[in-house]
Amino acid sequence: MQEISLVVSNSWKTFLGEATETYHKALMANPASPAVEYLKETRGLSGANAQFFKLGLVESPLPGHEQYEGKLAIPYLTRSGVVSMRFRAIPPGDATGPKYLSVPGDIPRLFNPADLDRREHFVCICEGEFDAMTAHQAGLPAVGIPGVNGWKEYYSHCFKGYENVFILADNDDKGQGETFAEKVASQVANARIVLMPSGHDVNSFVLAEGPDALTKRLEVKSA
Repeated sequence: MQEISLVVSNSWKTFLGEATETYHKALMANPASPAVEYLKETRGLSGANAQFFKLGLVESPLPGHEQYEGKLAIPYLTRSGVVSMRFRAIPPGDATGPKYLSVPGDIPRLFNPADLDRREHFVCICEGEFDAMTAHQAGLPAVGIPGVNGWKEYYSHCFKGYENVFILADNDDKGQGETFAEKVASQVANARIVLMPSGHDVNSFVLAEGPDALTKRLEVKSA
């Protein structure tokens, strides 16, 4: 079996840090841009959370990022720096091609690991960065997995010691959300699957019903 290295070189972290700052400044410089409207109106994310997660807009791509021009930049922030970055198409003008793009050769990682440092007896695992950001905005400690195929068995070590690990599962027509949640639950101690209502993921559910509806579904108090 090929060994996977999760170590990120200092030079790459420096580049990603520069990209994060450049794209974040571009996003925040124009409050009326389609990117800001998408985050606020379509995703329901506040400006404070755009700041917290250092979300960006690839307006002037850094070398090697030319193919991501016009897309949202989602950096993977850690205490040691930015270790990865994914890109999201902004509809409707960027509706062709895949919704999400990763840098070729990049390794899937946990999104928002900072929430693992919160002194809580529980944590949430979400499918996707936006679901994790939505749960975090609702006051819940949450990390994201980049897609249904992004879970790695070694992630399970990050969730040892929690009384409850809530897996917030998408309730899509294809059943992929439940399949993903069941896979994660089989590898994480004290896991509990929390299925969203039919047709919803975490983000759409909170947009429709509000953050209190999500915390009630988990039967926990928001932070």
